[in-house]
Amino acid sequence: MTRRPDPELTAQVRPDGYLELFCRRTGKRHRCGPRGTTMWLALQRSDWEPELAADEISLQLGVDPDSIRCDIEAWLSHFREAGK
Repeated sequence: MTRRPDPELTAQVRPDGYLELFCRRTGKRHRCGPRGTTMWLALQRSDWEPELAADEISLQLGVDPDSIRCDIEAWLSHFREAGK
């Protein structure tokens, strides 16, 4: 199942490398550090498929893709809960 961000969500990578997410529907803002920014960009490039994003990140960092996949799923879960 392909997941997509809420259409009311805007994302901007700031000059300091931090990702800023803003949901117009809820008025909530969230800043992500380098790890979150990396996951967001990899998800964008992989058409929002966590498995493909994890594979991309694991190749870049030389780490186990299963570990990255777990991190991405936890990160996405956090935002799903925050958006309720």
